[in-house]
Amino acid sequence: MQKDIQVSAVQFCPFLNDSMDKNMEFILTTMAEEAKKGADLVVFPETSITNFFTHGQGGYRHLMEEASISVDGDEIQQLIEAAKTHNQYVVVGFNEKSSVPGVIYNSCALIGPEGVAGVSRKQNFPGIEKLYYTTGPKLETFECALGKIGIIICYDVLFPEIARHHFRNAADVIVFSSSFWVGGSKGGTGDPLTKRQLWKALPLVTAVQNQAFVVSANGSGTMDFGVGTGVWERMGLSQIASPAEGVLAECDHSEEVILRATLKKDALSEARSNYHFFSELQPKGMFEPN
Repeated sequence: MQKDIQVSAVQFCPFLNDSMDKNMEFILTTMAEEAKKGADLVVFPETSITNFFTHGQGGYRHLMEEASISVDGDEIQQLIEAAKTHNQYVVVGFNEKSSVPGVIYNSCALIGPEGVAGVSRKQNFPGIEKLYYTTGPKLETFECALGKIGIIICYDVLFPEIARHHFRNAADVIVFSSSFWVGGSKGGTGDPLTKRQLWKALPLVTAVQNQAFVVSANGSGTMDFGVGTGVWERMGLSQIASPAEGVLAECDHSEEVILRATLKKDALSEARSNYHFFSELQPKGMFEPN
């Protein structure tokens, strides 16, 4: 990380995948507006371009043929052009149509003026998501003009090994791009109060443990997942956290909002000089099962 970075975390409710053009319009408009406010990096929630699948008969084929996009498709190209125009980086989520028919990833791309800096694919899937997505092939931390950035997609945040992977690669910023659900009768699994406490705590805990800034953009609003699943409600509670300064910006609701903060290079240096995690971390193999 060579300089202070202005970041924006966008909490919004994506339109359904039959209105993907509206999601693109919102993302492109927001990028332009945040550029005027000095944003170097703008982070959107999980599947922000495409939204999710609709469960039911023919749901997988619809996801594959109508509700997924490819990395070299028109949507990503539009975002590359916008990033060039604004000299800005953006993280966006989408259902990724792979080169293998029938294989769909839940992906997030880091896009900048130079093009696609990297694509992260979700590794773990709760419940019904297992029926629709394929696990990504590998974990990567991406290097760009802003520094080293690791992306974690929603449920993967609950697997600390993934954040630790980005720590081992000396990530400066860890992005949470999520659509974390309330739970209970409002969709997903788990007790709503416990999930709320967990989601509010995770960004700062991850930032401190991994000596990186965390920019968490969670979805808002509701979605009807179709037959047998019903309407689910996103939790919101987006947040920006610093490993040395604590929570820089947060919201305590699930309405649409944009959080903004400055990630200070000096704060990263302070965190890494206070606690020498890089030198003190035990060899990787010590904690692997026999």
